[in-house]
Amino acid sequence: MAAFAGTLHTNEIFGALYNMIISQEVFADNIKGTFSELVDRARVDGGLYGDTKLFYATDVLKSRAWGNDSEASNLLAINRPAAPATQAIVLDQFRQIDITVDYYLSKRAWQDEGAFSSFNSVILGWIRETKRVYDSTLYNVYIGTAASSAAKASVQVDLSGINADTTLTSEGIARMRGQAIAKAIADLFVELRDVNTAYNDYGFLRSYNDDDLIVVWNSEFVNEIAKIDLPTIFHKEGLVKKFEEYVLPAKYFGILKTSNGTATGVERAVYEEDYTVSTVVTHVFPGQLIPTGASYTAYHAYANDSTFICRVMHRRSVPFMSAFEVGTTFFNPRSLTENHYLTWGHNTLEYLKDKPFIKVYSKES
Repeated sequence: MAAFAGTLHTNEIFGALYNMIISQEVFADNIKGTFSELVDRARVDGGLYGDTKLFYATDVLKSRAWGNDSEASNLLAINRPAAPATQAIVLDQFRQIDITVDYYLSKRAWQDEGAFSSFNSVILGWIRETKRVYDSTLYNVYIGTAASSAAKASVQVDLSGINADTTLTSEGIARMRGQAIAKAIADLFVELRDVNTAYNDYGFLRSYNDDDLIVVWNSEFVNEIAKIDLPTIFHKEGLVKKFEEYVLPAKYFGILKTSNGTATGVERAVYEEDYTVSTVVTHVFPGQLIPTGASYTAYHAYANDSTFICRVMHRRSVPFMSAFEVGTTFFNPRSLTENHYLTWGHNTLEYLKDKPFIKVYSKES
């Protein structure tokens, strides 16, 4: 049905009269959820003083054979540890949302005070809702597209043999795929519990508790496994609590475009930006499709990766630091309008190089 064009209907009895509008309702329940569980867990305070958090990582020491009496001459030897690796997380991103309302001429478009107040409340409520959408989508896209440079930054699960097995029913294939994925993650958690150097960018010796690790699942793989009974290995290894711990829609998992390009209808935005095609401006949030024909900048776009099963990461891997958050208003007595602003700051997203940030993906053929 076409949008209301402002035309009243002629009364069926008196042709010179027009039927009145019965009521006006403004939809207020627009944003229910934003898959914000990850970003909410990652929030850390930044404050107004300073702009940088420093994270220091140190490596294991070494032992040597003891030489008993001959050690006396080494009493004054200096053996300092290696300098720590230092990573800076900087509060350098600042955003603002603004909207203008009035309480005079715009009232003339509404039937009564209730309808007008409802409309203004919804419009002003969009300020906070917009920030919720921004925070969640920005963070979720980062989790699904950033890549670690650790020795074992990724783990491949070979499903090609299962997919090609003609002796299996569709249910059998699904069950075998689920078991293979479960085993790979169980094996990964065992490795992470052991001391090793492979899962952090510094190559420092580390081991991790299961409770400090989280699994962020691609919804497509979770839904595939959930159609059958959870593989027994999840229960056997005590990993069942990690299944569906955090789930994101498949659209958030992808591979960054490392050079400038033109959107073909499959590329998604990494950041909240405007894209223009033939003078038509489209505003997109992270994770939304970039309009076909729009030009994008390197690392500002990504394409979905259908093989991305999940992200295994430390619960502190990607901090989301807040500088400040201030809501302000300004009344213009000349135009009788009121401007509302929400201004805030956060850090450029980075994973901590001392922590595991592992991509688990499938080999399908």
